[in-house]
Amino acid sequence: MNEELTPFIVKELRKHHNRKDVIRKICERGGLNWREAERLFVLVEARNRSTIPASPSPLLLLLSIGALFLGIGLLAYNLQTLLAVFQKDVLVQILGLQGSYYKLTGLVTGLGITVGGMLGLWKALGSIFPDS
Repeated sequence: MNEELTPFIVKELRKHHNRKDVIRKICERGGLNWREAERLFVLVEARNRSTIPASPSPLLLLLSIGALFLGIGLLAYNLQTLLAVFQKDVLVQILGLQGSYYKLTGLVTGLGITVGGMLGLWKALGSIFPDS
């Protein structure tokens, strides 16, 4: 029975599926109780640790935090351009933005990087702290 379940467990581990879901599937497929399925899961995981790639969560977490700070920095640096539009005559300021399109590009880029960093952070934290 273990020989039939081992490839399935290794396949699920490579896909980084939720531990509880994999153990539940082992119970269903192998007719094992929860404790036996969990022991089998741990045994297969320990034996095949070298063939199972590690989760990219720590690297993704660091890159997401870096992107988040970079995006917030770009937003803060270029936000003065957007705020200047609303402080003076709006039409004159909008026409004057033609010369500062680099700052507007930086503002939009900062917004995009911030959103990307937040999404990456959400994904990284979701894989580090799965459904409790």
